[in-house]
Amino acid sequence: MKLPRALVVLSLLALLAGCDEDNAVSVRLRLAQDLSGTIITSALAQPSGPGAVEQATVGASFDRQVALRGAKGRFPALEGLKVGDLKFSGSVPEGGLRSCRVEVPTGPEAQWPALFVPLPEADRRSAAEAFEVSGKARDVGRTIKIEIELPSSVVSNGATGKVRGTKNTSDGAIATLIVPIEAAREGKEPLVWHITW
Repeated sequence: MKLPRALVVLSLLALLAGCDEDNAVSVRLRLAQDLSGTIITSALAQPSGPGAVEQATVGASFDRQVALRGAKGRFPALEGLKVGDLKFSGSVPEGGLRSCRVEVPTGPEAQWPALFVPLPEADRRSAAEAFEVSGKARDVGRTIKIEIELPSSVVSNGATGKVRGTKNTSDGAIATLIVPIEAAREGKEPLVWHITW
């Protein structure tokens, strides 16, 4: 296995080792001063067939399968960055607070829920059992975590719009929004998250 691919696999394994519902499905940004940055995404995926481990296993049959896909990349500007229909923008005014805005569409027309969790809710709960034998991981894929690491400490962090169960927090230079995916699928208005630093 090539080194970069091995590192991705190891990072996904580390993610699952401490897996809770807030970690497996995510968009993570690290912003530079000019609002360029790094993006890391992770999403559940339906496997197209048995994986190498299932095929090499003798004496057992598998009835739960789900894949976790991760990707890392760079973007030259926050303005215009989209992940499906999740929209990111930001501003860097002279002498004022810098800001970031994330628009999270909701309702049946929203595209991002199916991109990150391409399973109906009952299938998602069933497939999540593939991650952990005691059932503690049953909430894997129940929420999406959007995490933004800023160049300096968060000044304010708030969301407008109503999606039941949404949480936004900050700690130092990291702001986090957690959105329940099923509640977002039933939403009636976009959720808009604002951060300043």
